[in-house]
Amino acid sequence: MGGDMLRSVASSLRQELLKIGGLLERYIHDPLVEVNSSNIEEIIKKYRVVVLFFTAEWCGPCITMQNALRDIASRVLRDDVVFGKVDVDRSYSIAERYNIQHIPAVLVIVKGSIDDVIVGSATRERLEERLRKYLS
Repeated sequence: MGGDMLRSVASSLRQELLKIGGLLERYIHDPLVEVNSSNIEEIIKKYRVVVLFFTAEWCGPCITMQNALRDIASRVLRDDVVFGKVDVDRSYSIAERYNIQHIPAVLVIVKGSIDDVIVGSATRERLEERLRKYLS
């Protein structure tokens, strides 16, 4: 390999490592990104797949489902997919925008359009099954 070829490979490798580092940094604190009225448009434009989890602090079934989604999200290291969490009490306008009437609820938004809706409590296995086609 010539010097130019090695520099090219090194540059490509550096870019990939930076991308992976950015993904890992996103998941260090919480793989579920807080979504509110000030960042929702940016999130929907930035990511090909947006998994929006609608929840509230007082909702018991939401806590269990949130843990399942957190587990799934922590294993999905892709720069075109994001898992977001919407607190319906703090961001009622988003819940209203998507006609969320019951929680827990999950919306799968692909390229800006709603592709799937999961209403009610779901196990990690059921969530993985429903999300598999969007995450592969």
